[in-house]
Amino acid sequence: MKDIEKKLKALISTKLQQIKKDSGDSLEKMAEALSLDYSVFYHLYKGTYLPRLTTLWQISRIYNIPIEDWFKELDFTKKAKQDKHSLEFSVLHNFRQLDDAAKNVFAKILQRYNIRERKSKTSRRQVARACKIG
Repeated sequence: MKDIEKKLKALISTKLQQIKKDSGDSLEKMAEALSLDYSVFYHLYKGTYLPRLTTLWQISRIYNIPIEDWFKELDFTKKAKQDKHSLEFSVLHNFRQLDDAAKNVFAKILQRYNIRERKSKTSRRQVARACKIG
């Protein structure tokens, strides 16, 4: 978790520095536009604090930056592949926390999904065979 926090701080700090450069605004003016105390904004700018999501949204709105731009350089897919087992553990742990009614609903959803997957795989095989025959 600390590693992700460090990356986020560095990423947000870099983006804020780019915004400052592009806008020509001073740190004081940026802090004022965001209704933040200068020292708080300075810590965000230097990467020692993580901003609240509402603050990121505010910056995005004021400086016309899509909110997803704050996170596009983070590659969660590699992390997800590495953490497959911990993800599976987490899903199972959360499943165990559900009450019986919720577990039944979840099981039905999985059954429907599996049926669709099998049908999809079957139709792909049939198309592949038809292409080989034809």
